[in-house]
Amino acid sequence: MDSQEQLSYLIHDMRSITTSVTLMVDLLELAAKAEDDSLQRARAVSAQKSCEQMSSLCAEAAMVLTGSVDERFAPQKFNLLKLLVEAAAMYSPIYDLAGKNLQMNATGRAPQFFGNRSQIFRSISNLLDNGLKHTSSGATVIIECSDSLGEFAVAISDDGPGLPELQLDVQRPIDTLPVVVKHLANSSGVFSPGRGLRFVSETISEHGGNSTVEISKRGGCKFTLTFQKQSNG
Repeated sequence: MDSQEQLSYLIHDMRSITTSVTLMVDLLELAAKAEDDSLQRARAVSAQKSCEQMSSLCAEAAMVLTGSVDERFAPQKFNLLKLLVEAAAMYSPIYDLAGKNLQMNATGRAPQFFGNRSQIFRSISNLLDNGLKHTSSGATVIIECSDSLGEFAVAISDDGPGLPELQLDVQRPIDTLPVVVKHLANSSGVFSPGRGLRFVSETISEHGGNSTVEISKRGGCKFTLTFQKQSNG
């Protein structure tokens, strides 16, 4: 992707993270008043991770603008399961605030992965942010990861309204979802994957993986990211 496109993605993600930080500040204040230490700690961790993510996005934007090199964004070896746990810790208190549930189920052993950790984390964050935005109060979003011969898959599913274009047990590439220009006056129109899901699709593809969407067995959407296991993993 070119520099202009990278900057547009970064701006999109900065806006989402800023919203999360604002919510966490409110939650920390409420937790302090209630003197609920365990809840306060979880919210503090979420706020801290949101701030770290915001700092990372700003640094990456500066790198793109100046053409400089920042080793933090160089390909590196990391554990996919640990990355998912960090993303869940960041978003779980935010889901609680919205009256929603975020669960994580993991089977198998996540491989060591070599790539751009920052972009993979942002891809997972975009999908969790998507589940937060497009489900109603009381909804449950589930992160699942599975280990099979040669592949490692991450699935994020919800029990929201889903999409009429999708079929149960029929996976569709994310980048084939219908795209329309939203009307500025009333923001109405056919569902568009928007910049967040486009970023997910392009990032996973650049890492040699696949990103698909289908109807969740619970009636909403199920996004699946499939990675090929690497020989150095």
